Amino acid sequence: MSDFDFAAALARRFRFPEQPSPHSNMLRRSIKRGMSLLALGAGAAVLSGCQMVILDPKGPVGLAEKDLIILAVLLMLIPVIPVIVMTLWFAWRYRASNTKATYDPDFEHSNRIEAVVWAIPTLIIIALGTVTWISTHELDPHVKVQAAAHKPDAKPIEVEVVSLDWKWLFIYPQYGIATVNEMAMPVGTPVHFKLTSASVMNSFFIPQLGSQIYTMTGMQTQLSLRADHEGVYDGISANYSGEGFAGMKFQAHALSDADFDAWIAKARTSGQALDSATYLSLAKPGMFNRPTYFTSIDPQLFHKVLNGCADGSLCKDDSVNLARMKTLDPDAKFCEAPEDAKQRAGQTPVTQQTQSNVALNSAVAPKI
Repeated sequence: MSDFDFAAALARRFRFPEQPSPHSNMLRRSIKRGMSLLALGAGAAVLSGCQMVILDPKGPVGLAEKDLIILAVLLMLIPVIPVIVMTLWFAWRYRASNTKATYDPDFEHSNRIEAVVWAIPTLIIIALGTVTWISTHELDPHVKVQAAAHKPDAKPIEVEVVSLDWKWLFIYPQYGIATVNEMAMPVGTPVHFKLTSASVMNSFFIPQLGSQIYTMTGMQTQLSLRADHEGVYDGISANYSGEGFAGMKFQAHALSDADFDAWIAKARTSGQALDSATYLSLAKPGMFNRPTYFTSIDPQLFHKVLNGCADGSLCKDDSVNLARMKTLDPDAKFCEAPEDAKQRAGQTPVTQQTQSNVALNSAVAPKI
């Protein structure tokens, strides 16, 4: 017997007495009071002026996600609303004073009820699965968003994002600038983000533009967004990352082309270079950082952060390349600089073949 059958059977079998007891009257008053408080709370929430930014999208990705949320909610309300209505109807239909209601204590099973109880949820699950499958591929963060119709020839802006403790670093390699806790984009122009983390895992999210994406140490994720309306949109960290998580926020400015050019010029005149020492200072844990602008950017900074060598150590990809070079010849046992090989040669004999391999490996070693 399903839950639906069981509830109906209980409603028919156990009736309230003709004369309600004081306890039942108290229960009814408590239920009415609770419903009144719930209605007041719902009204206060609606009238409180809270901004539901996810339902107020300003770009194509956010708009598609809004439509998906609404569709999913409507599909899930298909069984919810009838259940609420039937619950109230059962309480009224099988009340103590209704002597015309069918009383059937031997009721056990109904094929019709079973068909409804199982068929409707199954169809809803199939519909939700189909919608999820289609939208997952349409909203793939690796799929680059196209430019707006009024700017068909606009080229995407590349932005490299690094999540730090607890701030956001935005690097614009096309313009040679970087910013902290502030970014900008022209309206109608797609933005292609490359994201990584210099510390713990985090989550990059601009709710009104859509698609939160994770940032992870040693890994690169991608995301494409577009703003179709001018404005300032809040960006947040959507994944708890430690003490300064609450203050890890930034602002995304959607500007006209002229205003965006002015914003780039402003950043270029900041006069503050982002070199290795400045980055290491910036990467130290800190909270509630004001927007900061940098110029004279190391073009390999994002690559170094991604490969864990922004502090001057050997990059991970270079280590992999060196390891591969060692396997080119069975006798290539050492990967060291020529001067180290000479020093070691005074203690341990080194064959001609090994020396040539040492020279080969050191020739491809990166200069840091």
